Amino acid sequence: MHELSVCQALLTQVSEIAAGRGAAAVERIVVEVGPLSGVEPALLDRAFTVVRTGSCAADAVLSIETPAVMIRCLTCEAQSQTAPNRLVCGVCGGYRTRIVAGDELRLRRVELRVPLAAA
Repeated sequence: MHELSVCQALLTQVSEIAAGRGAAAVERIVVEVGPLSGVEPALLDRAFTVVRTGSCAADAVLSIETPAVMIRCLTCEAQSQTAPNRLVCGVCGGYRTRIVAGDELRLRRVELRVPLAAA
């Protein structure tokens, strides 16, 4: 389960952000996990409950956003939304396509609790 190592790296990044801002705690973490990223959102969520223990994000909520798979056709240049297992152009039906969105794994937002004196 590589979601555990992904979560550990995510928590390291979040901890650095929190320390840099003088935060008392992390309240919410929002990540974007595309269907083609190779990361299973449910497993990432389970791994997060294990990894966050004893960290600045011990009580944080992990929100996972799942973007649509978008492709650009190399034949007609159209951009269209498609299913993860059917990367064909929605306009001309061409199979020569390039993924535009849906393969990302991105930290979108970190909500922090900052002491009033530090604000």
